Amino acid sequence: MATPANVQAVNINDLKRFAPDARVNQLVLNSKDLVTRMNCYEPGQITPQHLHPDDDEVVFCVEGRGAVKFEGRDDVPLTLGTIVNLPAGLAHWIEAAPDSRMVVVYWASARYTSVRMHSEAGYSDVRLPGEQPPTPRGTA
Repeated sequence: MATPANVQAVNINDLKRFAPDARVNQLVLNSKDLVTRMNCYEPGQITPQHLHPDDDEVVFCVEGRGAVKFEGRDDVPLTLGTIVNLPAGLAHWIEAAPDSRMVVVYWASARYTSVRMHSEAGYSDVRLPGEQPPTPRGTA
């Protein structure tokens, strides 16, 4: 008989953390197949533009206002209760409204990767979960 997996339960309200310099990203739950993470944004903070080459991502807004943004297509507004499916390979970034804190919870494959499209001013040191560090020139 197989041993059942451990059940995980958390209250995201107990995990909310904000920082003045950049959004706070933290692990909420993790299993062999799925990861749940949370981003907490002060007004105007962003998750830099990136894509997940092989994995879909689902984003759920649990507090505040903002948007999922894209180049060449309309923004998707995020408000309390909005859920957004982002297909693999679609470059996007997330931005809190300039006058609102925002909290989103998101789900992806436990093995997902992130590829940053370019460096936004002030966010070069903000690593994305699953992001591979840049390859130094001449070592590829």
